[in-house]
Amino acid sequence: MERNLELNHLKYFYYTVLEGGVAQAANRLNVQQPVVSKMLKTLEENFGQPLFWKKGRTKSLTDYGQLIFRHTQVVFAEINKIQHTSNHPQEIRGLLNIAAAEPIANYLLAPVFTKLITEFPNLNYNVHTGTQAQVIDLISEGSLEAGCFFYIYNLPKELEIATRIPFRFKLVVKKSEAKNVDVIQSFIGSREIEDLSSHKFPTVDLLREKYPDTRITFSSNSITLHKQLVKAGKGVSIMPEFMVKKELSQNQFVDLYPKKKFVWDLLVAKRKSSHFSSPAQAFVDKLSALGEK
Repeated sequence: MERNLELNHLKYFYYTVLEGGVAQAANRLNVQQPVVSKMLKTLEENFGQPLFWKKGRTKSLTDYGQLIFRHTQVVFAEINKIQHTSNHPQEIRGLLNIAAAEPIANYLLAPVFTKLITEFPNLNYNVHTGTQAQVIDLISEGSLEAGCFFYIYNLPKELEIATRIPFRFKLVVKKSEAKNVDVIQSFIGSREIEDLSSHKFPTVDLLREKYPDTRITFSSNSITLHKQLVKAGKGVSIMPEFMVKKELSQNQFVDLYPKKKFVWDLLVAKRKSSHFSSPAQAFVDKLSALGEK
């Protein structure tokens, strides 16, 4: 059956879900509540099935409603990008939805967004730090414009690496344990060991040249947890320099290989079918400026 869908109907549905109810959507769209309710009813009639379950005064999305909402997220994300085509950054409004792995969000993004907020003062910013699988799904759906990672286990075919930004890493140990062979031989697993297909762990191999009994004693996706374990004297770990710069300068950590240069790329992923909005491109440019020169 051919449906007579209008963008306006989808807009009322999208904001009802986004804002958490009809009243909130009406307030956001500056219309009366009956207008929103009528639009939702028309949309349900067009689809031939309910988008919401109603229980008392509360509404929750049906399975079909959830599917339609995911599609509207993509639609309005693209509309948002069109609105970003202004040549005057001060006039750009809307949302910039970015995802970032935990250490990137915690240690790198504050100065980036400080500059972005000055350049795009009327833009709203959302930064997501969920699991990599969750974030990759959101980028694939178009709900997020880009994601920043040091490692991506399995990149879906609809995504691509838009930018690679090199960052220096340091192999560190707690200063008080710098001569403790047992601690140095205990490697706290980093992003290297997540790719089980290669079975090559260059940092571990390097350590074994001097400390032949080196083994991976702990593995986690959280590099912040690695840092805490190093602080507790439980082993050595390789981490982005920006995460341990303070500890190195304050002599809490020791760089085991100060003359060796470890560099890995920060990966910026996006959908192949999309182009960065001007704020997203500005975000990438400012993040790139922080990388290894």
